[in-house]
Amino acid sequence: MAPDNKILVVDDDEQITKLLHFFLKSQGYECTTASDGKEALEATRRQEFDIVITDIKMPEIDGIFLTRELLRVRPDATVMVMTGFTSEYTEEDAINTGASDFIKKPFTLAEFSARLQRLIREKSRLRDLQNLAFADALTGLPNRKMFLDRAQQALAQGKRYHHVLAFLFLDVDNFKTINDTYGHDAGDQVLKEVATRLSGSLRKADTVARISGDEFIVLTIVSGLEDAGVFASRILGIFAAPFCFGQQNVSVSCSIGVSVFPTDGDDIDTLVKKADVAMYQAKEYGRNNYHFYKEK
Repeated sequence: MAPDNKILVVDDDEQITKLLHFFLKSQGYECTTASDGKEALEATRRQEFDIVITDIKMPEIDGIFLTRELLRVRPDATVMVMTGFTSEYTEEDAINTGASDFIKKPFTLAEFSARLQRLIREKSRLRDLQNLAFADALTGLPNRKMFLDRAQQALAQGKRYHHVLAFLFLDVDNFKTINDTYGHDAGDQVLKEVATRLSGSLRKADTVARISGDEFIVLTIVSGLEDAGVFASRILGIFAAPFCFGQQNVSVSCSIGVSVFPTDGDDIDTLVKKADVAMYQAKEYGRNNYHFYKEK
C-alpha cells in the first residue's frame, strides 16, 4: 500500500527539487517543492508536512534559519538537512538546529530513501507513543493534556493572526442518572457515542477532547460571538437523535458554556475556567442550552 506521508522539499537547485519530487511521487508520497526558505515557510503555514527536507545553503533564508523557524512554530516537525561541500556550514550546525538527520550531497537515491524510511519509522513510533500518552482511553479523543497543548498552539496563532477562538465546555446532562438507571457500561456507551457525534460534526481544524468524566471541550476559530452561538447550537443539535445501547433508546442532552478569545482572556487557563463557569450558568438556565460567560 502506498505511503501517504506529506513531504516538503526545499532547494534553490531546480535539478534537485525535480529529481526528489519525481522520486517521492513514484514511491507514493505526496510531495511539495519550494525554491527557497521564504517560499517554504509560506507553504508550512498553509499545510502541515510530515517531513521537511531542506538544503542548508540557500539565498536569503538558509536551511539553518528555516529549520529553527519551523521547529519554533511546530516543535514536532521532522527535518532532514541536505549539506554540500562548503566551509560555511558543518554537519554539527545542521544537528544543532534541531534537525532529525542530514545527508551529504551528492547522494544516491538509495541512500536518500534509506534515511527517509528511518525518519518515517521513528516518527510513526513517536506518534504511537504520543497517542498512548495523550488519548483518552475510553473514547479515543485527545485527553486534557493533549487539548491544552493544541490550545496553546492555537492561541499563539490566534494572537499572531488575530483569530477569534471559541472554547465550548460541554457537560452531559443528568449523566449520573444514566449510570444509576442503566449501569456504567451504558454510561460508557453514551460517552463513546457523544465522542463519535462530536468528532463527526466538527471541521478538521477544530479540536474536541474529553476532559474528565462526562465533560468535553471543543476549540474552534469563529468570526465572532454570533458565529460561536451558531456553532454551539449545532453541537446541541447532534444530541437530538436518541442514544441507543442494547434494547434501550435514551434521550440525552448537554449544557455548553462558551468563552471567547480575546474577549474573555488571553491565556488558556482563564479561558477554560470561564467556559466551565458558563457551562454551570447554562445548567442554571434549565440545561440543554448554551451560555456565554458573564461576570456575576
